[in-house]
Amino acid sequence: CWIEGGVTKIGSAQAAAVAASSGGDKGGSSGTSAQAEQILDGIERYRTRCFEIVTQFLAIFRGSFAPSTSSSSNNHDHSFSLLSMWTARRIQTFLTTLRSNIVTHVNDTATLRDALDAASFFASSMGRVGADFQPMLAPIFEPRLTDMIMGHWNDGLNGMMDTLKACRDAGVAGPLFGTETSSSKDGNGGSGNFDGVEMQSSRTPAPPRKLLALPPLARFLNAYLGGLNELRRCLLPGAFPAIRSAQSKLIADAKMALQANERAVLTPGLRGEAARLREVASKMKSEFYDCLEPYMTGCLEVALGSVDYAMEEAKAAALAAEKTRVAAEKVKAEEEALEKAKADALKKAKEEAEALETAAIEKAKAEALEKEVAERIGEDAVQEETKADLSSTGADDVSQSAADKSTEPQQAEPDHFDDDSDDMYGSD
Repeated sequence: CWIEGGVTKIGSAQAAAVAASSGGDKGGSSGTSAQAEQILDGIERYRTRCFEIVTQFLAIFRGSFAPSTSSSSNNHDHSFSLLSMWTARRIQTFLTTLRSNIVTHVNDTATLRDALDAASFFASSMGRVGADFQPMLAPIFEPRLTDMIMGHWNDGLNGMMDTLKACRDAGVAGPLFGTETSSSKDGNGGSGNFDGVEMQSSRTPAPPRKLLALPPLARFLNAYLGGLNELRRCLLPGAFPAIRSAQSKLIADAKMALQANERAVLTPGLRGEAARLREVASKMKSEFYDCLEPYMTGCLEVALGSVDYAMEEAKAAALAAEKTRVAAEKVKAEEEALEKAKADALKKAKEEAEALETAAIEKAKAEALEKEVAERIGEDAVQEETKADLSSTGADDVSQSAADKSTEPQQAEPDHFDDDSDDMYGSD
């Protein structure tokens, strides 16, 4: 059957790619183009031949029967049944071959979009004869689109895991640190600040520049955005649930990888720059949770066209961040107040202790002074008593002396005026 040539033409894309790739790198780039051309030519050839056969069949058999007789009506119904069976089989064969070639040879969304356009034109053309099969194209192209995007994402995740493992095994942390630009201190830098919810409807938010300090996360984000860029060429709404599910799985796998890396670097006996490896592992985990995950979610919604949802999510995230900041400041203020209260209590206790110590010293001094005064008073009393004893003893001695003198015989004193005494001048 000459119509099978179109199907065979689609399947020959692999041979054309192999022949084109033998010319080196330039031939490799032209091989992809050759694949696309072969697939598109095959679809167009198959469409042309199927449509020609159907139109010729209708032109021949539909007008050859007279509508007046019952036998002609039965023949008419039979001919249309044959045409319907043949068309259904041709379409099924086309879809089976198309699915195989799309999965095997289409590796970029530009080619996928061209193939989708060609197949949709084929289906709409067949719709003029009652054989429109456009709804049957979605199960072929949507899974392939999701697989292409997941391919970019898995490459980025595997690259990050390989980098972490290599640095961990070698005990070096240099490849895990980058240069943090001055603008990265503000978070994102540039226009479209995601943290500040200044996000335009038609643009993807600017990536956070602080991730430049963590090259593995930056490369992972680049691979993620590369996968989203594929949606700019071929955006199929039916693939949105699968893409969102794939992103959730990607985030979960990335979290598990970062947690596993953190546990691995915390293992005792890690050689090399163990301290820096542990530091960067903890920092990468916190940055992924606080910065990268919300940014990835916002970018996905913008890429899918859900701008309002993305902005609402961004506002909610900003509000949650603000609440977290306020709560943190409140906790910090409470801690500072508690520390201040503790310091005041310690100061007061110290002052009370010093006052008690001073009072004890003063009391001791007063007691010592009182004791000294008492001792002096005692000494003075003793001295007074001694003096009194001495005075009493002296008085007794004087009395005794006086008594002794009173008992001694008294000698007569000569009477200088005695008449019998010689005259001092003598007698004449």
